[in-house]
Amino acid sequence: MSNLFGITSSALQAFQTAIAVTSNNIANANTPGYAEESIDLSNAVPQSTGEAPVGEGVEVAGVSRAYSALAENQLNTSQSALGQLNSLQTYTNQIDNLVGTTAGGVTTALQNYYDAWSTVADDPTSTAARQALIGQAQSVAQSITNTAGQLQTLNTAINNGITSDVAQINSYAQSIAALNQQIAVGTATNPGQAPNDLLDQRDAIVSNLSKLVGVSTTTDSSGAISVFIGSGQPLVLDGTVTELTTVPNQFDSAQLEVSTATDGNNPISSLLTSGDLGGLFAARNQAVNPTLSQLGQIAYGLASSANSQQASGLTLDGTLGTNLFSVAGPTATASSNNTDATTATVAVSSVGALTPDNLVLSYKNGAYSLTDQTTGANVAFTGTGTSGNPIEANGLKITLSGTPASGDEFLIQPTANAASNFSVALTDPSQIAAAGALETAAGADNTGTATISAATVITPGNSNLLTPVTIAFTSPTTYTINGAGSNTYTSGANIDINGWQVAITGTPAGGDQFTVGPGSSGNNVNALAAANQQTQGVLSNGTISVSAAASDLITSVGSQAQQVNTAQTAQSDVTTQAQQTQQSISGVNLDDEAASLLQWQQAYQASAQAFTIGNSVFTTLMDSINGTYT
Repeated sequence: MSNLFGITSSALQAFQTAIAVTSNNIANANTPGYAEESIDLSNAVPQSTGEAPVGEGVEVAGVSRAYSALAENQLNTSQSALGQLNSLQTYTNQIDNLVGTTAGGVTTALQNYYDAWSTVADDPTSTAARQALIGQAQSVAQSITNTAGQLQTLNTAINNGITSDVAQINSYAQSIAALNQQIAVGTATNPGQAPNDLLDQRDAIVSNLSKLVGVSTTTDSSGAISVFIGSGQPLVLDGTVTELTTVPNQFDSAQLEVSTATDGNNPISSLLTSGDLGGLFAARNQAVNPTLSQLGQIAYGLASSANSQQASGLTLDGTLGTNLFSVAGPTATASSNNTDATTATVAVSSVGALTPDNLVLSYKNGAYSLTDQTTGANVAFTGTGTSGNPIEANGLKITLSGTPASGDEFLIQPTANAASNFSVALTDPSQIAAAGALETAAGADNTGTATISAATVITPGNSNLLTPVTIAFTSPTTYTINGAGSNTYTSGANIDINGWQVAITGTPAGGDQFTVGPGSSGNNVNALAAANQQTQGVLSNGTISVSAAASDLITSVGSQAQQVNTAQTAQSDVTTQAQQTQQSISGVNLDDEAASLLQWQQAYQASAQAFTIGNSVFTTLMDSINGTYT
């Protein structure tokens, strides 16, 4: 009889616990991170009585949670990838909107600027036309600097995002470490029952962490986990946390990097490629900074071509023109990790060969190397870095103040600062150099058939550019320049002197003369040449005009935004599928729980009925023994 009561009593207790577990599932159906629990029942070991063994009822072996490490890891990995794309998408779309509006304004401003030169060419002495040209130049400058300023604002926002993410990651890491200790204690105290609620809390934190940075985990025998980020940097080792911190970029203190608090001199930013944090670095390095440098290349190309044209013409007072635009040149910045005071200077040797990509000049074991910071590719160069033999590459000349120490690095930025530091240098409309600096003429008494071309200025800064020159033929095959020396004549060959170039074609006669001298300040030769720069190849080795480069920038930024949008949409679908897979294992299905609740209720009622029957049998037995049974 005691066996009957024991069996029914164990059943009542077990099914009551099962009802409680099921009710708890229902109560937490919408609790984030909660994993469905189920009761584990086992048959009580029968006791031998010498007769046929009869079971001793049911035992509660524990409460298990529905969990799949594979599904959880797949979800975390997918969330990290989506977090990176979400962050990158935020900035590429902003840049697309920004460049499409303000850089679109640059293309319009450039068109108006070149049109203004055409207007000056129509009336080269008009003060109103010249003043309008300066106004259009200012519009171009304002469009470029406004765009650059807003791009810099995005960099500030990225810094703020990095700081916020690092603080949140550290907070999550501390919580995981604390839970590790509690889980280890709970596991040791009750080896047969895992601390499910604590495990759920920890998994939820790891899941949230994966949205900020890529994570991987390992679990030890105590139930504690170790969390690694990036390419394997430890963040949590059981109960120990390696906190992250922000440090200034070694070349640009205005841009933040991420390092461990214990090793601030070795940032790990390049290893953090997923999660929101990875997206922030990608946005800065793949979108904001490249766009800023490309815009700077446009600004530098415009300033260089316009200023060169100005220097090739005459102002209203008959002097050579001065710069129309002011623009910042390339910069060379020593790494904060350098161990000596060696400095580097950089100058442009060829605007056409200039690229927007930053370069890193390194010195190690007595040798220099040059690396494209964008692609990571080695860049070929010539020279040794001395003033007499500078390092030359990508249209730049780099000179160092001395021999750097091994391990020193310098960041070379050809155009990164140009857009932010771009302005109009002229305010006086009379200083617009609309006239050609030089005029050529054939002598009135020439008897040959030779003709002379217009003079082309090839060195605008030459101090003798406006010095009058007479080319006199001493015979049909020889000539002198200002009476000095004798030169062999070849029809169509260039004659270079004083920073300009002409060609004489045809058959001259002995005694024929040609002159090259200052032009008239009222002509429009230089204004026409400046207007024609709209289609003249200036950048990319003379293959792309400034206007075309501005249009290409808009196209490339839009294309990048579209690619990121497409990738984000695809990854969002992958993440949704991973969430569904994880929830199909760990999530609470209310229909299933309702069925389970009914199942346990019926089992409980049946056990209670068995208990009632047992009680009746026991009463009958006792009455029989006492002689009261009738």
